[in-house]
Amino acid sequence: MGEKEFFPIPAGVYRIGTDNPVIEALHARIESGVVKKEYLCASCPSHDILIDTVSFSERLVTRSEFAEFVADTGYTTESERMGWGWISDEGRWQKRGGVSWRAPFGLAADDRCVSEGVMPVMQVSWNDAVAYCEWLTRRAGVVARLPREGEWEVFAKMCGVTGMDELYDAAVGVPAPGHFTDRLLDYFGTRSGIGFLWEWTEDWYEGYPGGESNSDYGRVYRVLRGGSILSLPFQRTREYRIRKCPTARSPYYGFRIALYPGAA
Repeated sequence: MGEKEFFPIPAGVYRIGTDNPVIEALHARIESGVVKKEYLCASCPSHDILIDTVSFSERLVTRSEFAEFVADTGYTTESERMGWGWISDEGRWQKRGGVSWRAPFGLAADDRCVSEGVMPVMQVSWNDAVAYCEWLTRRAGVVARLPREGEWEVFAKMCGVTGMDELYDAAVGVPAPGHFTDRLLDYFGTRSGIGFLWEWTEDWYEGYPGGESNSDYGRVYRVLRGGSILSLPFQRTREYRIRKCPTARSPYYGFRIALYPGAA
């Protein structure tokens, strides 16, 4: 497990999600067309969950840790097998050949900025992240998995991540200034790394109990949490959820591990 530190979360009942009045107030302050209201409503309603004892890695899985997994297993990521990955060019998503966790942006100037082994691994899909966790479980003799979505939100709250009801600034839908890799380097010193990259969680994108229906719900998409450095403020709240296919990958996706009691 190297030098990675873990944050324990005791078993118990915790409140997650938010409620319609918060969503209504937040949506009213976001410029029209920035986000569909249904994406905000996916965080409703607030409800209690019961979680078992779990420990979260305080930092995202790094390039050097992922490289060790690849060297030990010969694993090839989704981007490497398919020969391309997603990148965002001036706000427009497009496929770029040769992009992978080794070169997450496909541009030499940007990739040099994130080539250090201590930087978080990027351009990994949900499937890639699960494969890493399965390898770590076998290798370290621990039960390592992606965090469950509710556990992630509890962890984020304990780390002081802002909630939707705490966004009072009128600029909740305004992107932060600066180039992604420059801001990534600035953020590297933060303890939990939440808001570094969107983080994969274990769960399918399902509706909350008592929430509104949505055609996207079901066993098709997996959930990412936390936002990235260039995400809008409301996307970086602890309750906000997005969904992507398990094969999706981009330079803005990463993951952390959760450890569960018991022998592997």
